[in-house]
Amino acid sequence: MDDERLAAVRARIAAITDPDPTPAESALVLRLLRSFVAKTPAAVEQLLDGFERKDPGLVRDQAHALKGSAANIGATTLAALCAAVEDQARAGAVTDPAGTADQIRAEATEALAAVAALAEAYDLSPS
Repeated sequence: MDDERLAAVRARIAAITDPDPTPAESALVLRLLRSFVAKTPAAVEQLLDGFERKDPGLVRDQAHALKGSAANIGATTLAALCAAVEDQARAGAVTDPAGTADQIRAEATEALAAVAALAEAYDLSPS
């Protein structure tokens, strides 16, 4: 796992919580982190399915959705990659779909590792 990605997710969580979060706030953050880990693999697959189908509308919509969830959790590199894909799909086609799919897979894997690590830290923190 990349320390830079983990730091970005930590910074985002710190920005949306109090400096000394209550147990309820910590539980909410844990649910948010776990939700991202649970839902992102399917979201990535739906996006990649759009590439395989050569469906710019599907790619645009899935990239937009994944961009939003990644940005909300602090997975900034994944969010930026999805924003670029969304823009390309909106213009009608993604350049180098196979290479882009590989980048998305790799970045999602890194982002998921960072978010899962932080979720584990929240799960182990005293409430």
